[in-house]
Amino acid sequence: MRSFHIGESLRGRALVVTPVIVALVTGVVLGMALTTNRAEAQAARTFSGGTAIMLNYIKPEATADFEAVMTKLGAALKASENPDRAKQAEGWKVYKATEPGPNNSAIYIWFIDPVVPDADYAVSQILNEAFPTEVQELYESFSGSFAGGQAPMNLDLVAAY
Repeated sequence: MRSFHIGESLRGRALVVTPVIVALVTGVVLGMALTTNRAEAQAARTFSGGTAIMLNYIKPEATADFEAVMTKLGAALKASENPDRAKQAEGWKVYKATEPGPNNSAIYIWFIDPVVPDADYAVSQILNEAFPTEVQELYESFSGSFAGGQAPMNLDLVAAY
């Protein structure tokens, strides 16, 4: 009887963990196949799902540059008088994968939950609003850190446990 409950518990965990692993692996594969070579001057970046992730493939020697720009991005969001920017700051998290990505790149994941509808998530625009005299240097550092571009994904919740 005990083994039945243990097996049932493991199956339950597998049902929860498997979709997350599949989503991340799919993102890495799609990122390798569909990303641009560099972050280009950004047009407006919006997300259509309730939640979004963005995979960022960063050169291993440029992680400090990327993280410095992410720090400035957070400061820009928090200092903004625009109410959408404050909402963006609340839901935007930046993670770094512990495993290396393609060609030994570092993978940074933006996890945005909830997405602010119709809000512009373009890094260059947000930085320009807060740091207009520094934006060129910041954007060059940001775009120069990319090893393999970005892979956005809009997510809609299917189930919550």
